[in-house]
Amino acid sequence: MELILYITGGIALLALAWLFISLSNAVSGIKNVLNETRDDLHTIVGMADEIKTKVLPILGNVDNITGNVTHITGNVSAITDGVRDQMSGVYETIDDALDIVRGTLDDIERLKNDVVATVEGPMTLVRETTGGVVGTAVKAVNLVLKLIGTRKKSSMNSASKNGRE
Repeated sequence: MELILYITGGIALLALAWLFISLSNAVSGIKNVLNETRDDLHTIVGMADEIKTKVLPILGNVDNITGNVTHITGNVSAITDGVRDQMSGVYETIDDALDIVRGTLDDIERLKNDVVATVEGPMTLVRETTGGVVGTAVKAVNLVLKLIGTRKKSSMNSASKNGRE
């Protein structure tokens, strides 16, 4: 019986030794993994420090950049307001020019009607007083030539009077 106990104790010691050896191998494997993880974490910390040294100056310039953007935005707004005011002036000038053109067209229409009335009245009178077509045409031409000559003289006289004043 004692022998069985010795054999059982020996088996238990062997099992315990095997357990410690297995644990030692496992811890050794974990140690390698932990060493690799520590190296990876060291690399990550180094990269984070490098990124921090590059980002900090940029973050320091954000206020400067924001101020510059605000200044540029203000300048663009001022330019836009100036262009808007100039465009309003251009629109007003165009409206004034169109009013002048409309007035000129009205004056031309009135002058045309005056010329037609001036020529048409005597032509009607000549047609009514003369019997023949040829006589009417000759008298009308003579009458128009007289009217044109009279009109030229009166316009020259008014021009010379305006020049003397």
